[in-house]
Amino acid sequence: MLSSEHRIVVVTVTYGDRWPHLLQVIPAVFQQGIVDQLLIVDNASAYDVEVKIRATFPQFLDRILVLPQTENLGSAGGFSAGLKKAYALNADFVYLIDDDNLPEDKALPILYEEWKKVAERGLVALLSFRYQNLPNLKKAAYGEEVRYFHDKPNSFLGFSVTNALAKLNKPAKVQKQGGELLPQVKILQAPYGGLFLPRATIDRIGFPNEDLYLYADDTEYSYRIIQQGGEILMITASRLKDLETSWWSDSNSLNKKWSVPLLEEGGFKAYYSTRNLTWFLWKNLSPNPVLFLFNGLIYLLYLLLMAIVSKRMKAFWMILRAVKDGLLGNLGKNLRLEKR
Repeated sequence: MLSSEHRIVVVTVTYGDRWPHLLQVIPAVFQQGIVDQLLIVDNASAYDVEVKIRATFPQFLDRILVLPQTENLGSAGGFSAGLKKAYALNADFVYLIDDDNLPEDKALPILYEEWKKVAERGLVALLSFRYQNLPNLKKAAYGEEVRYFHDKPNSFLGFSVTNALAKLNKPAKVQKQGGELLPQVKILQAPYGGLFLPRATIDRIGFPNEDLYLYADDTEYSYRIIQQGGEILMITASRLKDLETSWWSDSNSLNKKWSVPLLEEGGFKAYYSTRNLTWFLWKNLSPNPVLFLFNGLIYLLYLLLMAIVSKRMKAFWMILRAVKDGLLGNLGKNLRLEKR
């Protein structure tokens, strides 16, 4: 158990009509046994979140605080609002979860115990193991060398010419899970879901960039820890179960080799994920700008070919616009896109 001098707050963000998820997540949070307060940022949900909670979980009312928003601020704005409120409430630790992340037994106490072992290292954050939706983190958990979510520096949305040529020169391999599950893994970027932040770390890295709105905002936020010489440690014994599949996870699976999820989705998700990731990679992981732009040109030519074949030119033009906005740093909510 946490000592009385520590205060731990869980922050989640919800929107739309996702009560079936919260219905499972709320009791799982308090079953951890060490949570002082749960902050639920209500991103303009389609129902009254507070009314539902009062009717369903009266036993937790004194430990749940709903933060209603007049509009959907996206994940960046939502988690920023939640983190700021937790910080103002003098949280010693903040545990971030998506509204469809179900903490498994002792997920949070395990992180706290591990933190006590590494606290002296200074700037540090811990991460629960989400073993379903994040394939690169799963590979890292089993010992594969995975530096970034999005491949090597100078890669463009995961594509690089050098990687492509290397794959052409190697025989195809059957992908299988190798190695043993490591107890602890150093990673360079983390999702919000499962991120355990000591107050001292928040002091150093601040709050999420609200201009990113949706997608890659967690990547940018967590990478600040690495930029300042800190560490992100994924603890595989602390586990989160995803109640919902991400829109891109199935499309990016090895079983769909010719799938192009950006073209298939083609809407605001494709726009924001492309724009924000382009901006992040261009700003942080392109030590060779010429190579980065060359990789981008080749990848966009590939997307153009696939768009022509699949008759998804409208989606391609949206992606091209997103790349332009990312390179130019035109962030924030795209009002023209929102009106569609």
